[in-house]
Amino acid sequence: MLFKFIPNKNMIKYFLLLFFINSTAFACNISFTVNKNNGISIPNASLVIDNKKLTLNSNGKTDILDLDKGTYFIEIYENDELIDTQTLNIDCKTIHYQIIVQSDTTTEKLEEVIIHSQSIKQKLESSPFSVQIIDMKTLYDRSGDVGNLLNQAAGIKIRTNGNLGSETQINLGGLQGKAIRIFKDGIPVELFGHGFNIGTIPTNMLERVEIYKGTMPVYLASDALGGGINLVTRNPTSNLMEVSYEIGSFNTHRATANVFIKGKNPSYYVGLNSAYNYSDNNYKINTPFINFETGQKYYKEVNRFHDATKSYYGEVFTGIRGKKWADDLRFSFIFSDFYKEIQNDSEMGKVYGKPFNKEQNYAALIAFKKELLDKRLKINSTFNYSHFNTRLIDTATVRYDWDGKIILRDQVIGEINKGGSNQRLHYDLFSSRISASYEIKNNHFIELGELFYYQRRKGSDPLGAVSPVYNIDVLTIPATYQKNILALALRSLWLDKKVESILAVKHYNSKTEGFTTDKFNFAWQSSKSNNLLGYLGGFKWNNDQFLSKLSYEYATRLPDEFEVFGDGVLIKENLDLNPEKSHNVNLNAQYVYGNKKNNGTIATNLFYRKVKDAIFLQPDIPYNRYINFHQVEIKGIEIEATYNINNQIDFGFNGTYQDIRRINEKPEFKIYEGSRVANIPFLFGNVFLNGHLNNILKTKDRLSLRWNLNYVHRFYLTDIPKSQEPSLFGEATEVSSELIIPNDGRLGQFSHDIGLYYQFSNKKIRTSLEIMNLGNVKLYDNFNVQKPGRSIHFKIIYNFF
Repeated sequence: MLFKFIPNKNMIKYFLLLFFINSTAFACNISFTVNKNNGISIPNASLVIDNKKLTLNSNGKTDILDLDKGTYFIEIYENDELIDTQTLNIDCKTIHYQIIVQSDTTTEKLEEVIIHSQSIKQKLESSPFSVQIIDMKTLYDRSGDVGNLLNQAAGIKIRTNGNLGSETQINLGGLQGKAIRIFKDGIPVELFGHGFNIGTIPTNMLERVEIYKGTMPVYLASDALGGGINLVTRNPTSNLMEVSYEIGSFNTHRATANVFIKGKNPSYYVGLNSAYNYSDNNYKINTPFINFETGQKYYKEVNRFHDATKSYYGEVFTGIRGKKWADDLRFSFIFSDFYKEIQNDSEMGKVYGKPFNKEQNYAALIAFKKELLDKRLKINSTFNYSHFNTRLIDTATVRYDWDGKIILRDQVIGEINKGGSNQRLHYDLFSSRISASYEIKNNHFIELGELFYYQRRKGSDPLGAVSPVYNIDVLTIPATYQKNILALALRSLWLDKKVESILAVKHYNSKTEGFTTDKFNFAWQSSKSNNLLGYLGGFKWNNDQFLSKLSYEYATRLPDEFEVFGDGVLIKENLDLNPEKSHNVNLNAQYVYGNKKNNGTIATNLFYRKVKDAIFLQPDIPYNRYINFHQVEIKGIEIEATYNINNQIDFGFNGTYQDIRRINEKPEFKIYEGSRVANIPFLFGNVFLNGHLNNILKTKDRLSLRWNLNYVHRFYLTDIPKSQEPSLFGEATEVSSELIIPNDGRLGQFSHDIGLYYQFSNKKIRTSLEIMNLGNVKLYDNFNVQKPGRSIHFKIIYNFF
């Protein structure tokens, strides 16, 4: 049964804003002039915008083009050769745009195209926050999922328990897991199910990825402790119909379809974003066996036999743009389905042959944007409702060995949990987000962000936990979780916009209600509320080549619903959890050098975190429970350098070191004072080399070759006293050697990926061939949980328009 929803006063205000705001429309006719900086026109030049090619006349002018208000990607050609690309914001107040091309006074060759407008990527990366933007538009031909690309970015480590569909954990700025929040277009990704996350979404589903390292922007109104990732989906301005298909090792198949169609009235549009993933995940692993005659243990390489994954994600949307009452009003319906077999526990110590998870999600979303008061007031809001159905089935009475053979029959029901599980959970979720920015006077802005999130869970498990007092299935009692985060900021630009500052305050509120049991299985209804304040500040200075930033936040992360209520199987509830709190500091510097053809970037990020009330999963028998445990101090550095030669060769590296230590330990744990926090990589990085060749088989085609080396230094599975830690590159001691990942004597893990990419001259077809883990080495993100060996992937993308 769906929950009874009672709107609060804030929601009523949102809907009033949504339906009663008025302003002007923005459909407009636009023309362009493209000249050199000395006023001379460019011979045989053309301009491509909105998938339309405009030829310049002798005066360097184009014909009039009908465009909607928005941000456009522009390509500029001379003699049919692409000389530059840029992004331009069309606001309809200007109907003619001047594009100035800088020319070399001696060679008269085109060196740089200057469009008097910053791209979204440039604006975000030049903000006071520590942020990195991955522009996905040039990476659509990459195989795999978004997590593969994130793992090559500076300062970030993606950890998985296997291949496609496996659990994914993000390590960023010394923190990991739920301390890092993930969003889809500014909305918490939890509302979209497992069908949409960094481990299942193909690269060509997104326009860009925003990685925030530490302080989060006000408009997201997030309770992230150590940063977050915003997955921004594609938002075309012209008709699009694109499909892709990928086939790879381990019987892996991926397909996508992205459609955007304007109506006869260009203000109206419809679209589709969809993805399908399947894999047997039957890669080889080296596992232990027992010789029942001798009792001796031996190891053998076998294929995984119960790890298949299948997922669907589909989003159908329609909307209207350019009306007096809305710049953009969009309605979306989303369906996702996820199926995952479970073959082993988290440490690969136990093997299973029958358990599986299933999930179905239905969601509806309304998104609204409007600019008012001569663009001084900007409003952006979303409202989302989701309904989830999940199942966990663990009812087998047989036991398996690692090769898939049954070794025991007529056992107690349940492989994962003694007693088994036939769990069904039903979730109802509602979320709303509103952000607003008002320019109170030139270069001074008041910004507001608010996020409301509500969840109700109810379910059943005839094989699950039963309260001995009430004699009822504890999952049948509804559990509710609610949080509301409000952020208010003052942002200012100084010294001809070279300096930017921001000051903000945040309010965090949460409320939980549910069923609580103690270690004696006595149970009662309980609830808890939290009300906390946080604050942040940021400062940046830049000129043409230098960019420096400093940011600080007193951050809070509210415990999420899983930590509070558990899973009803092996993890018990804890409604007494306190929020995590952290002092976060980031200091960034970046230097850009060179010219249009040959240029490079050097960047560094220093970060400091001091975390209190860190939430930790406490193992116990027979149940586990999340508790507040550690206090942690984190000091770290990221370094990145890249260089580009004539847009044909680019190479670079990035490296991250994070010193994560336990502090202020209780007397009974003083032996671990100053020790590294276990199970977190502390030294990792990448080296890459890319080459590009144009006009190989035909004019305007493009061939690219990419190589990437990933390195992860050894790290510790469990806590090791600081006095017994090996030096960074020294030999491991006998005490610590068995507790290290990997524990086979290697100092760290190296893996190589290579790829070959070809774009046809008509730009409608793109293909790629990639080999992951070229050396077929044994890789681990978590203790003993082996990742896939060498795999080969082929991908093709076709664009109908």
